[in-house]
Amino acid sequence: MTVFRIAIAALAASIFFAANGASPSAARVTGAAPGIGPPLQPPAFAGKLPSLGSALPSWPKRDARTLRLAHAIIVRTSPEQGAVAPEALGKVDVWYNEGIRNDFVALAVIDQTGVRVDKRDAAIDSADQSHVSTSVGPLAPGQYTVRYRAVSADGHIVSGAWGFEVRQP
Repeated sequence: MTVFRIAIAALAASIFFAANGASPSAARVTGAAPGIGPPLQPPAFAGKLPSLGSALPSWPKRDARTLRLAHAIIVRTSPEQGAVAPEALGKVDVWYNEGIRNDFVALAVIDQTGVRVDKRDAAIDSADQSHVSTSVGPLAPGQYTVRYRAVSADGHIVSGAWGFEVRQP
């Protein structure tokens, strides 16, 4: 393994010197590894290179108002997470912070026994690409979980769930 490391170091030094217009003989060497030649030391000018700090491009500073997220995130739901919804809810909605693609869009309402109770008609609103809804019939009192999945404009799949409750009036 040591032989391999020395060979790699020699190759790297050759490339470094060739790229910088110097010759390998400019490097200081000390000692010798048996059968391979002397180990390479850093060149004498290695610590004297100019600072690149002023040559780097300056990136615009960003604050929370200009921050762009890579994936779509939910900004609003109806019913809201943890809310108490009426039995005659009619539909469940989710709004994302950006438009989403029609690929693999899903919105499912599951009751507390694990049975899917929505009408399996989840669709993106044609007037607002960030809004998805699905229809539900009258819901019995109990806990419900809404599972969602969408493909962000950047192609990443986002998914998750939130819950709400229906109580007797």
